[in-house]
Amino acid sequence: MEYIMIGLFFVGVFGVLAFNSKKSKEEYDERQLAVRGRGYTYAYFTVMILSILHVFTKDTVSLPISNDLISVIILFISGIVLNTYIIFNDACGSYKKNNYIKQFITYIIISLLNAYYLIRSVSNHTLFKDGVLQFREGINLIAAVAIIILALNLVIKLIIDRCKKDEE
Repeated sequence: MEYIMIGLFFVGVFGVLAFNSKKSKEEYDERQLAVRGRGYTYAYFTVMILSILHVFTKDTVSLPISNDLISVIILFISGIVLNTYIIFNDACGSYKKNNYIKQFITYIIISLLNAYYLIRSVSNHTLFKDGVLQFREGINLIAAVAIIILALNLVIKLIIDRCKKDEE
């Protein structure tokens, strides 16, 4: 099983090196920069609102999740809000090229790595302790779910773009 992780690690390193060449500097137009700024604003307010809700409700509502993991979940939700807004408003890549496929491949690699650790923690019976989802093991579950949501956003966006091309 460890050989699988070593292989996935090298695939990830190769992907980072292959996709981040100095020739591929991305340039954004003004509309894309405005959309990205609005997305950052929405992500910021998502973190603020969810953090305030968590602070006021953590003593009254008991969840089977550790408090540290809830804070990380809030950050992942914020990242999903930002990424979804940017993808669906066509500000994801530079105006010269479309890099949805690179993002999708990266998301799949990251979700495979997280799925491996998640399966390992489930098989070792360390995911829950005293009925509470633990931080160290739960982070892999949360990251895998978040990355799958981001990959689904890309797939949905590609389907929408193809349908628009067919209508024209």
